Amino acid sequence: MLRGIDTAASGMIALQRRQDALTNNLANIDTPGYKKVDTALRAFPEVFLERMNDAKTNPAGNATGFSWIGSMQQGVYAQENISSFLQGDLVATDNPLDVAIDDRALPLVNGQKPSIFFAVQNADGEIRYTRNGRFTVDETGQLTTQEGYKVLNNQGKPVQAHPLLASNEVSINAKGEIILNPDDPASSSTLDTIGLVQVNNPNALIKEGNGLFRLDGQNLAPLGQLPAGVQLHQKMIETSNVDPTMTMTNMMENVKLYEANQKVLQAYDRSLELLNSIGKV
Repeated sequence: MLRGIDTAASGMIALQRRQDALTNNLANIDTPGYKKVDTALRAFPEVFLERMNDAKTNPAGNATGFSWIGSMQQGVYAQENISSFLQGDLVATDNPLDVAIDDRALPLVNGQKPSIFFAVQNADGEIRYTRNGRFTVDETGQLTTQEGYKVLNNQGKPVQAHPLLASNEVSINAKGEIILNPDDPASSSTLDTIGLVQVNNPNALIKEGNGLFRLDGQNLAPLGQLPAGVQLHQKMIETSNVDPTMTMTNMMENVKLYEANQKVLQAYDRSLELLNSIGKV
């Protein structure tokens, strides 16, 4: 009976963690570049049951005094949260500093779909990767993310600061080149190039807050040139890849499964109460 309680409880814990991930996905449905998280549920290893103090030897060859009577599942657990790096939809905006990555044309590498990311630098000088291209300019004329992380160029250094970045006189082409005064050929100039990195195995990335990812133990070198078919789109952002209908369906299914495990626990609880009352009699 106590084994059944443990099995039901483990299922409830795993489902709660899955529900937390689904809730977080739904909360970030409007976050540019957000990548949904799927929770992998796995069963605990199956165990074999033997009866002790048995004079017989079972056909499997167990030693005298033990006989095999069957096997038992021990419930499930939430093994890990896995980010899905499928491309989100691209939507138009009016902000000249909004940039979206389109890497759907990338071919498979060793059987896996690679992904392109912006490289940014946090306040501690550490490199992080993001798909959120909703950029802004700080008081020093530095191109940053909404959280204040510096956007890196194709040399792995912060994009050059310039007062015109805060104006509408900026163009960012498909290669990531930042062009000042694009409508005036006489004064037009290329300020810098936004740096991008290619992650051949996105599953190796470790998810952080604010849509950031990191790679432990290494920093990827920025791409010298974009792979064929990959381009940037100015005045566009990549939406999250969360499917609201599917997420809501999964959340309702999760609640039903949680309630089923809860009823199992309640049944065991009533059985234990009966046993205690019999013992008192």
